[in-house]
Order: sequence, then C-alpha cells, then structure tokens
Amino acid sequence: MRALYHHYGVELQHFSPNAITVAADFAAVCDGHLGMMPHWDLWLHLYRGKLFHAPSGTTGVRKPVRAGCLNLVLKTSKAEKPREYILVGLTSNHARWYSQWFYLRNDDDLVLACTGCLISERPDHWRYGVVQTHQPRLNPILDALRKLREEGLTAALVLSAVHHRRILPLMSRPLRMDEMGPGVSSRDLEACRMFNEAPADEEVAARVRAAIAGDFQPEHVNGFPMRPDKGSIDLVSPPLYGFDS
Repeated sequence: MRALYHHYGVELQHFSPNAITVAADFAAVCDGHLGMMPHWDLWLHLYRGKLFHAPSGTTGVRKPVRAGCLNLVLKTSKAEKPREYILVGLTSNHARWYSQWFYLRNDDDLVLACTGCLISERPDHWRYGVVQTHQPRLNPILDALRKLREEGLTAALVLSAVHHRRILPLMSRPLRMDEMGPGVSSRDLEACRMFNEAPADEEVAARVRAAIAGDFQPEHVNGFPMRPDKGSIDLVSPPLYGFDS
C-alpha cells in the first residue's frame, strides 16, 4: 500500500472502497497463486488510476471529493492491451460508505499522515505503464496469469480463498500465502491470520458478495485453491520466483 501512496501521490482516505479491494485482490493473486511478492511492474502493466468526481446537484457539473477520489481500474482500451488478468467485477453498491470511516493510530508513520488535501485533477502519471525495457521480464508472469484465467479464476474466488484462510492480503506477514503449508510452525501461521476460528462458508460467501458484483454462494467458497493447498494449480518454473517486486 505504501508503494501505491507514493506512486499516486495520495493519502489513505483518497482510496475508494473498490480501490482497496483491487489492491488486496492483486496482492492475493501474486502471493497465493503465483507464489511471489506483489510485483510492481506487473501492477503498472495492468492498472491505472482514475479520478472520481461526485455529482454537484447541477446538471453536467461534478465536484471533487476529499475521500474516495482514487479508483484503480484495469487497462482495457485497445492501445493498453492488458488481456492476461483474471476477471474482476466489483460491486457498485457502496451507498454512504463515507459515513462509516474511522480513525486509526498511525504507528511508526507506516501510512502517510492525513492532511485533508483535495485532488481536483488527475495527474498524468496515474496512467503510466511499465517501462518498456522491463516489459520482457513480465512475459512468464503474464503467461501464468493467462493460465489462471483460462482455468476459471476470478476476483470472487480469490477473495473467497483469502477469507477462508483468514488472511489480510495487505497486512505485513511472516509468510506468503503459498508458504502456509504443512510443517509450518503454528506460531508463524497464527501471526498471519486475522482470527483463529475458521469462518463458516455462509459468512465467507456474504463477505465476497459485499465486494464483488453478481451472485456468490457458499458452495463456491474456496473453489479455486491457493498454493500450496491440495488442488492448487502448479503454474510456473522456479525462475519466476526470482523476479524482484
């Protein structure tokens, strides 16, 4: 998340609810399915920033907002050509979410301090992609993403696995998701989990439905296992893990 703060030049309150979901989903795909830390060049290849302005009450006029102005969206135009990523369909029903914000202590200045700044225009760098000379090194990762998409992985299934494992993708953890296998110490596992009790499938499905557009039922929970769970897809050869995030 700190990389996103600095790249887009925003503060925590500027991220829309869907932007947080997008970032968490991307981290979980890298962490739990590709077996690597979130990859910055891959992010720049797939996503761009979009500025949200709220209706002002006057026809044709929109106004800047202090919270939720940054949306993170997949590049989909013909010129941008990101065809490799999984299907992501986010809910548009976040009615009055801004009335439920809360304060948290910024220990060790891990996030940028809130200054209440107002972003009224989209900076050009919100649209920047990966440096051309770095593009070739993404090819094995993009091949793996295409495989995941062809096998049916969606954002809903990613979030389902995240809730099932009791993991917060954007949290600092001692283990990546793909390292949470047999033989790992219980102490390390507990340091990765948000809570000890496994949630019921009905609860997981309800959480996924709150974030993703469309229907999602309990029978779909954990329907696409992450590494190293039984049934997970072996996508890549060891050289992929050598990429620097």
